[in-house]
Amino acid sequence: MARGNIYENMPMTEAAPQPKGNPPQTSVPWWHTARGIITAVLLLLGLALATSLLAVTLLYLQAQSKLQAVEEAVQKLQVSLQPDDASDASAKGSDSLQLLDEAQAGVRKLKAQLGNVNAAYGEIQIRLDNVSAAQAAVQGDMLPGCWRFYGGNLYYFSQGKKPWEEAEQFCVSWNSHLTSVSSQVEQEFLSSETQGQDHWIGLTDLGTEGSWRWVDGTEYRADASRGFWAENEPNNHDPKKDGGEDCVHTEPRKRNLWNDYKCTQPFRWICKRAHG
Repeated sequence: MARGNIYENMPMTEAAPQPKGNPPQTSVPWWHTARGIITAVLLLLGLALATSLLAVTLLYLQAQSKLQAVEEAVQKLQVSLQPDDASDASAKGSDSLQLLDEAQAGVRKLKAQLGNVNAAYGEIQIRLDNVSAAQAAVQGDMLPGCWRFYGGNLYYFSQGKKPWEEAEQFCVSWNSHLTSVSSQVEQEFLSSETQGQDHWIGLTDLGTEGSWRWVDGTEYRADASRGFWAENEPNNHDPKKDGGEDCVHTEPRKRNLWNDYKCTQPFRWICKRAHG
């Protein structure tokens, strides 16, 4: 089951937050009240999902116990139907064989039920993870806007465009960084969300040409990342003309593979924050 998007079209400004000061006393902003209501709703939803998860777990354990008992009974029945001699075989006859077939059919049915219960468990767990991520977002003053939850992380896909360093500053202002990419599944998720637009990611060799690093501190592994670069990239194209290419973006014209480019170019961007 695909993970649902729990953050629905709530507006989010892409301007960095203003420095904190000591403003005069005013009435409580509407979004403080709204955040309290959203938090309460999410707590109730999380409690309901946790209760459902417990119920499904108990159902799974009961079904598993019943399956084990039926399988043991089938094994005993199979042993009892083994003929000691030719005359004994006819005595044990078709009725006992029919009983064995029915018991085996019961085992298959119970296994199918266990599979359904296990699938339901997985779906509830995904929803519970999403609710937990939403709580973290609201409690951390991160407006739901364009954030997505995936694989234990929160991702922000911008609508506006900024140069690479300004995009990173924006991410930092929201307690995150331009995204790193650690696996093929993460690369595919990011590609599916970028909607045919170039997006800055957090890979750069600013400072030392050819020494690539992720701004969030993730280790850059050249061998594991080789398949994510577009053909003949990175190439630091024309360094004498415009200072070279020290920042990386996803390029939809090249299947959203990576391309190094000049950091002053305004692109959309992706922030990433670990859940919790």
